[in-house]
Amino acid sequence: MKTTVTTTTERLAAIDVLRGFDMFFLVGAGDVLRRFFGAFHSDSVNGILYQLDHVEWTGFTAWDIIMPLFLFTSGLSMPFSFSKFLKREGSTKAGLYLKIMKRFLLLFLLGWIAQGRLLDLSLDTFHVYCNTLHAIAFGYLITALVILNLHSFKAQLGAGVALLLAYWACLTFIPVPGFGAGVFTPDGNVAIHIDHALFGRFDDGTQYTWMLTSLAFGATVISGYFAGRLLKTSLSPERKLTWLSLTGVALIAGGLLWGLQMPVIKKIWSPSMVLLSSGICYLLLALSFLLTDKLRLNGWWVTGLRIFGLNSIVAYMLHTTFKLDRVAGALLHGFEQYTGDFYPFVVALGEFGILWFIIRHMYRHGIFIKI
Repeated sequence: MKTTVTTTTERLAAIDVLRGFDMFFLVGAGDVLRRFFGAFHSDSVNGILYQLDHVEWTGFTAWDIIMPLFLFTSGLSMPFSFSKFLKREGSTKAGLYLKIMKRFLLLFLLGWIAQGRLLDLSLDTFHVYCNTLHAIAFGYLITALVILNLHSFKAQLGAGVALLLAYWACLTFIPVPGFGAGVFTPDGNVAIHIDHALFGRFDDGTQYTWMLTSLAFGATVISGYFAGRLLKTSLSPERKLTWLSLTGVALIAGGLLWGLQMPVIKKIWSPSMVLLSSGICYLLLALSFLLTDKLRLNGWWVTGLRIFGLNSIVAYMLHTTFKLDRVAGALLHGFEQYTGDFYPFVVALGEFGILWFIIRHMYRHGIFIKI
C-alpha cells in the first residue's frame, strides 16, 4: 500500500468524480436513504426502496449499478496509471508486472478483511472469494494481462469480446448434474456449481458467483479501460462526449437484446448484465466528463465527490470493517426516544458523518491512500 501527497495532473477530474459518486452512495447515502424512506412504512415509497436494493434474481435496479461502476472505474484509470508508471526513470515492464501482482494480492487481502471474515482468525468462517474487491482484483489482473500483451485496439477489443463469449458459452453449454445445461436459476447455473466444487467449506454461501464469473469481471474492467483510453486521446471534448454517449447507448441496447436469450442477472454477472451495466457506466462517465472537464464546474459537490473518489479504498474499508454504525449509535443513542422509527436514519446519518470527517481530514492534509 502506498501513501502519496500529490495527485497527477494528467488524470481527469471526471474519473475521480465518477468514482466518488459511486463511493458516496455505497458507503453512506444508500443506507441513509433506505432508512429514511423505510421509516414511513408506506406503499408510496416502495418504488424508491426497490431502486435502493438489489433485485432478488433477474432484472436491474439503480442500486445494482454500484458494484459494476466500481469495477468500471478501476479499468478507467488504468491507461493513466500505467502510462505514468512507465514514464518514470528506470521503470520497466517487469516492474509494472510486479506492481500489478502486488495490487492483486492487496485487493484480495482487503477483500478478506472486509467480507471474508479474515479477522475472525477461524477457518470455520473464512470465505476465500466473496467480495467486490476480489472481483476487482481478478478483473484488474485479466485486463492488465490483455493490455500489456495485446497492443492494438482491435486485439484488445477482441480479447474483451472473447472473455464475454467464453463466459456465455460456459453458462449456456456446460451441463450441471441434476439440472442440465443452459439453466440460469440460483441453484442450477454452472457458475455456482463450480464455486461450490472449488471452495467447499470456504464458499460464501450466497447466490453470488465468483470463480468462473471472473471472466465477466474482466470484461467489465476492460470496458472501463477502453473508456479511459478514449479520454486519454487528443480528441476534442465534444467528440469524446459523442463517443462515450453513443457507446453507452449501444451497450445498453446490446444488453437488453442479449437479455432475450440470457436474462440480466447481476448475481452471476451474466453477459447481458455486463453490457447493460457497462452502457450505464459510459453514460454516467459522459455526464461526469461534461460537468467537470468540459464545462469546468467546480462547486462544493465536485470537491465532495472528489474527496470520496481520491480515497475510495479507505472509504470502502471504513464502511465495511470499522463498525462506524456502533460508534454513531453510542454517540446518538439519546435521540432514539425522540425520533422513533426515524432513529435508524439518524444513526446512518451519524455513521456517514464520521466517515466523511475522516476522509475529508485526509483530503485536507494531502493524504491519498492508493494500492
